[in-house]
Amino acid sequence: MQLKWSERISLTQSEVNRIKAIAGVYRLIYYDGSKDKYYVYYVGQAEDLNDRLTQHLSGNETNKCCQRYLENYNCYFRAAAVSRQADRDGAEVALYNHFKPSCVDRIPDVDPIDINFD
Repeated sequence: MQLKWSERISLTQSEVNRIKAIAGVYRLIYYDGSKDKYYVYYVGQAEDLNDRLTQHLSGNETNKCCQRYLENYNCYFRAAAVSRQADRDGAEVALYNHFKPSCVDRIPDVDPIDINFD
């Protein structure tokens, strides 16, 4: 499945508001200035990307691991529209397998689907 990923967008309310209330998958990213590299720390999916990404903002975040990244790093996200639930499940598993994010505590119990990551 060929996904159309957004550019890397700052994880702030004004930037999250640029994302429509559409179904899709996403990844949360932090920037490590000492290594000049970006790393994925969380992957997920939602029926409403705008709402779900808003839940990840500092002050709203309930995942303690994600909250530590928000407090200590400049964080970003990338998202892609995926309308079917089965495709979102498979794409989320593919993202998890590819990036090995440190803050994910559960993923769908399905086989990954073949997706692009850029």
